[in-house]
Amino acid sequence: MKNPILISTLGVVLGIVFGMAFMMSLHLATTFVYPLPDGVSFMDSGDENMARLHEWFGTLPTTAWLLASVCHGLGCMSGAVVAMLISGRRSLITPLIVGVLFTLCGIMNLSSLPHPSWFPFVDVPIYLLFAMLAGILLKRKPSHEASETTTSTAQAE
Repeated sequence: MKNPILISTLGVVLGIVFGMAFMMSLHLATTFVYPLPDGVSFMDSGDENMARLHEWFGTLPTTAWLLASVCHGLGCMSGAVVAMLISGRRSLITPLIVGVLFTLCGIMNLSSLPHPSWFPFVDVPIYLLFAMLAGILLKRKPSHEASETTTSTAQAE
């Protein structure tokens, strides 16, 4: 598979799947700190469960919402890392795409779930910031720049 567009697309898709699964795992782990009420589940979309879940959201302290933002950021970052590794770590486009898609999902999430009024101002930028951080940390210099650096270092000695 030599087509870089196909490889990058595959990286983005797998990055999003992995990032979402990782983010949901982190959210599930946070229920050890802030337990769900008895009989309430993240996986049940029934009306009664959703009403009780929304009610529970209203009782959460600020630290729980900040922890949720960290889960969102780390999920997005992990997806960006997967996308970068699959695409060959040459471009910041793949983590940016992952970040944009996570941001759009985050905005949809904000529109469907109750949250404190300050939360969108913290949560929405987190996705792109963490995705770009992953991209910047993983970005590889093109091989011709690396060989020029090696050549110039050898000549200086």
